Amino acid sequence: MPSTTSALASAHGVASSSAIDPTHLAPEDAYYKLSSAGAAMSARKRVDRARSASRRRKGHYKKLLWFKQPFPDNYTDEKTFLDHLQRNPRLQPYEFWSLMADSTVIVQHVASVAIFCCCFVAIFQERVSPLSVVSWASFCTFLAWALWDYWMGQEEAEAATVAAIEDRNNTMEELSSTSSTGSATEPRGLGLLLAEDRHRPGHSHNTSVTSIASNVSSTSRAGGLTVAPNSITPIYHRPYVDETSSLSPRNQQRLATAKSALLIYAALLGLSPILRSLTESTTSDSIWALSTWLLCMNVAFFDYGAATGAHLPASISTNSALMASTVLASRLPSTTHVFSLTLFSIEVFGLFPIFRRQLRAKSWNGHLTLTIVLVTAASGGLFVTLTGGGRAACIAGVILGSVFTFLCMGVCSWWLIGLQKYKNEIHGPWDPARPIIRRRWD
Repeated sequence: MPSTTSALASAHGVASSSAIDPTHLAPEDAYYKLSSAGAAMSARKRVDRARSASRRRKGHYKKLLWFKQPFPDNYTDEKTFLDHLQRNPRLQPYEFWSLMADSTVIVQHVASVAIFCCCFVAIFQERVSPLSVVSWASFCTFLAWALWDYWMGQEEAEAATVAAIEDRNNTMEELSSTSSTGSATEPRGLGLLLAEDRHRPGHSHNTSVTSIASNVSSTSRAGGLTVAPNSITPIYHRPYVDETSSLSPRNQQRLATAKSALLIYAALLGLSPILRSLTESTTSDSIWALSTWLLCMNVAFFDYGAATGAHLPASISTNSALMASTVLASRLPSTTHVFSLTLFSIEVFGLFPIFRRQLRAKSWNGHLTLTIVLVTAASGGLFVTLTGGGRAACIAGVILGSVFTFLCMGVCSWWLIGLQKYKNEIHGPWDPARPIIRRRWD
């Protein structure tokens, strides 16, 4: 036993001395040596790869798929990527008073719908005669048409003046160009020409003038806007023009408008008995709900754009309003009531929006005055309809309705301005590249 113990102790001493001796290598020393050598080798390889990559990528990166580049397809240029990012590049900050002015279009239409509803309730409750309602509406429509006709006359006069100036300028340019060409080709001398020389191309003054006049006259026979030869300004031509008629173009247009009005009047007279019995099998609750939804559709889908060119309102909005007036008219007691309400709805929802849009384009003061009148009439009529009162209720409704409308316009404008700070539209260089397809390879 003592010999075995001494042998183990001597072996342990030799191992410890060999581990401590710096001239001998231990297994762990070999492991760390190899790992450090591998790390150095991998670092050297990374440096070599970076150098080779930098050599390959010395060229400028282009976002073109058809261009051969030493870059992968999903390569992102980190140096220029953030520089091309744009946040809300087309943002236009809103202004309070401009939003208030734009909201008058919505106020006018909502007030028109409220006036129509008040008139229907008054006719249904037999508080107002339907003939008086449609008579006043027709009179206002006639005044609006007269103002419209005056505006159209002014536009035609301005367009005719511009067209005449343009034609005169074109004629003078044509004459000057032909005269300069003729003077360049004429022989110098006493200025005498033979008879046969008058038909040379350099002296076709009469031909050029005649051709210009024929072009202008040929374009003037067509209706609408056309562009004269060598001209940028469009020429306005009156519609409804009959060359064989003895009436002037303006009178022809007025006569066509009167014919259209009489046609609508006669059609409504013939359809009124049918419309009166259209919904006899339907309950009144369903009619009220259906008409409410249709009028809400009219307000929601109405074209509130501020285009200067007057055109018909949106078809969904107009059709829903006319359908609402049709189902409401079927609840009235007589054919006269149905005819009056239907004609009144055509004037309010079909013709009045065109006049409002044109009035805003022509006169801002007139547009503002019309807004005040509509808000006053709608507020007073709505308050009288809800309370059943008289003049005092009308005055109170005008005051409260005007204040409430102004507050709603201001609150909605401030709310829209506050929402603009949450707009976050980012434009960057991630738009897809457009490949060029070659039809023939060289």
